[in-house]
Amino acid sequence: MLQFPVSDDQWLLVGHLIQSQVRRGWGRPARDPRTILDAILWVTINGERWHRLPPEFGPPQTAYMKWLQWRRQGIMDKILEILAAADHPS
Repeated sequence: MLQFPVSDDQWLLVGHLIQSQVRRGWGRPARDPRTILDAILWVTINGERWHRLPPEFGPPQTAYMKWLQWRRQGIMDKILEILAAADHPS
């Protein structure tokens, strides 16, 4: 079963997939990828709309844009697969 926030053990399994996706360089500082993943999982688990994301996760548009990017790149599928496998070891 998916859960949020992502536990330390879960983060060890999936963090490497998205830490390299964090923007570097000019502009605003990048959001913490773990917080973004928690936001995405919150929306997914609760079946809520992005605009209802609690403020502690940051701007909803940030989480939504990362979700789109990671989904298009196949990263979200990998994350969900790894988290599901970790929840149900064979």
